[in-house]
Amino acid sequence: MRETLTVARFAGRLYWRDRVVLTVGLALPLGLGIGLPVMMHRLGATADTRTHLGVLAMVFTIIAFQQAAITLTARRDQLVAKRMRATGLGDGSILAGEIANIALQAVVQVMIISVALWVMGVLPPPAQPVLFAAWVVVGAIVLAALGAAFTVVVPRAELAPVLAMPFFMLAGLGSGGFGPLIELLPGWVAQVLGWWPGIAVADALGETYTGGTDYLPAILRVGAGVILAALVIHRAFRWEPRR
Repeated sequence: MRETLTVARFAGRLYWRDRVVLTVGLALPLGLGIGLPVMMHRLGATADTRTHLGVLAMVFTIIAFQQAAITLTARRDQLVAKRMRATGLGDGSILAGEIANIALQAVVQVMIISVALWVMGVLPPPAQPVLFAAWVVVGAIVLAALGAAFTVVVPRAELAPVLAMPFFMLAGLGSGGFGPLIELLPGWVAQVLGWWPGIAVADALGETYTGGTDYLPAILRVGAGVILAALVIHRAFRWEPRR
């Protein structure tokens, strides 16, 4: 645990010093998550909970999945990960620390977005705020872990944002972040996209707003994401760039 916290603190310092990361991983999600619903509200349109949750699925994909892919690919290509292993830190501690840092940034941003919308009266608060916060944490961790697993197919760090972008688009489509476009597609498309953990977490967050109890489908889909991430990281994660 101490090694994991050490890596997380180190990763956090690097995160806040990188202006490019702050632009993509901080300004864009906050602008999208707060700016879009507020603009709709001021124009007289209804900023409903479904749209908000769809936007959160997209935000999760940017700040957890995509950011993890970018960060860990850069660590690999710059040989930072290799040097960290040489210090005696365990592989699990290094990855857990990196994932914990990215997940923490994601949790903070999603909560800032949500609380801001509640305070401004754009959206009502959820009926189950504790479960809302718990699912935010779960979503951040799972998507960050999947981002770490995704690095195995990213050949170079500069390609990570481009290769991860389709997941952002699919998250917006499947969760309603782009509006009811999914209703125009065959039903099986929505079912397939629903297995993306970001959408599963958005569905669970929807239950917390209504006070519902049907969390089992989201738990199964998120659990599948955890298993997939763990298997890929265990079998194929690379600590050095391809020669």
